Amino acid sequence: MKRKLASLAMALALLTGSAAAFSDVDQHQYYAQAVAWAVERGITTGTTESTFSPNQACTRGQILTFLWRAAGSPEPENPESPFADVTSDMNQDFYKAILWANEKGVIGNSLEEDRFAPYSPCTRSATVLFLWRYAGSPAPLFSPQFDDVDPEAEYAQAVGWAVETGVTGGVTENHFYPEAVCTRGQIATFLYRSFGAAALEIPREPRPAVAEKPERTPLQTLSGSGNAYSLGLDGSEFTSENTYEAAVQVDVYSEQEAALTVTVPFPLYQAWEYTVRFTSEKAVYTFTYSRWDEAFADMVSWQGDHNLYRMTTEIVGAAPPVLETVPLEVEVSNDDRMGGVASWQVTLPRDCDFRFDETEEFTLSCEVSSGA
Repeated sequence: MKRKLASLAMALALLTGSAAAFSDVDQHQYYAQAVAWAVERGITTGTTESTFSPNQACTRGQILTFLWRAAGSPEPENPESPFADVTSDMNQDFYKAILWANEKGVIGNSLEEDRFAPYSPCTRSATVLFLWRYAGSPAPLFSPQFDDVDPEAEYAQAVGWAVETGVTGGVTENHFYPEAVCTRGQIATFLYRSFGAAALEIPREPRPAVAEKPERTPLQTLSGSGNAYSLGLDGSEFTSENTYEAAVQVDVYSEQEAALTVTVPFPLYQAWEYTVRFTSEKAVYTFTYSRWDEAFADMVSWQGDHNLYRMTTEIVGAAPPVLETVPLEVEVSNDDRMGGVASWQVTLPRDCDFRFDETEEFTLSCEVSSGA
């Protein structure tokens, strides 16, 4: 696809008339420039007048609608839908986009013989497939070198093309995460890169200087394991019926400070509750983090605080049971939702009975489950 140079006037229009108007689009985020480009060209709009919802999951029908608009909103040749779940009473842009994409070979094989699943979340593999087919299915020079991309997979060449052309890269050095769900911010970015608007530069205010924290060496490192449960809302192989293994690592820096890291084998684009337990014969100390992920706002109900940290003490054998919850000072140090890793720097209050430097006396375990 040909790349287009953008004028300064266009850049100023984008800055003042699109992404800059959204309260939830930080100009320093990687997707800010792409959102500006997409909104200015009518490819997409905000979810409200003042919000874009960049972290909201994007559906299969929505990505095709965005692609159709980027291509100039052409009329489909046949107004009749070949899919049982795509009907003319839908939003007309949505309907026409899917019919057009099917005629152009963008969709390829449907999920079932007569279904497209337009309201299902769109995965990274499906997104690059759609864009690759629209680009004419060019053969990449090299096969993608990701541990989770089978060279024989339907989307393998699309992944290779996307990486070579700069549309997207791996989530980590060795993993592409083909089944991870794409967000609105990511889709705008993929389209922006695909349609060659990378020459557009929007003036940005420099980030304030932040003093680097000196590296600290932990006094000790503990590890454990536990169970993880997936809601399976992203349509991936990880379904709610199965139990998966979770891992936990605790790096102790002082009696009150430690870094807690939990790792699971699937993307964390859902509502989750993370639990780390320190268990002894006398007591169980439990760190719990509950969070709500807006990417699945239409699929998972949620009540209460969107982010909640707590440390609970349970005295074993006490009658009546003795439970105590203490406030915590917590800083998120890693939140890799696609890679399935969450890490927190936790500081205990001085009056807490539990001390991290005594954790060798405890058995360490964890659990990741639905927080809904």
